[in-house]
Amino acid sequence: MRYKFCPECGGKLIQKPIGDEGLIPFCESCERPWFDGFSTCVLSVVMSEDNEVLLIRQSYGDTSKFVGVAGFMKPNETAEQAAEREISEETGLEVLELTYLESLFYEGRDQLMLGFLARVKKGTLKLSSEVRAGEWFDIDTAEKTVREGSIIQKLIIDAKERIK
Repeated sequence: MRYKFCPECGGKLIQKPIGDEGLIPFCESCERPWFDGFSTCVLSVVMSEDNEVLLIRQSYGDTSKFVGVAGFMKPNETAEQAAEREISEETGLEVLELTYLESLFYEGRDQLMLGFLARVKKGTLKLSSEVRAGEWFDIDTAEKTVREGSIIQKLIIDAKERIK
């Protein structure tokens, strides 16, 4: 989010040098800077005990592509809680073990993606209305099934290195 007006008073912001940060939107009335904002999200490589990866197709947006289980963090929620909640809500699976992989910025939507490897026991999927389909893939096929150069592909590659 790029601020042009102060979220507190509604006044037009000016560009003001702030320390080492450079020019930052600043409200002269409230005397405070408003750093550009972004959403924080979680994205998980959901993996079974047999190292199969669950990929989903969403019921909105581009429904033709397989993606990882992802979602926005809620206020007062840790990234780990958000990852477990999203996996449970979207697939009906329980996370047995969660390992942080890495963070990646998705410029297309101004989102910081916090990546996890989520170990689950493979079971019957209970898909939410947000999910059109879910399918298990061996890890090499999963890597090739998602969009080339995508964040989920990078996380699958990272997860594959960790399970060697």
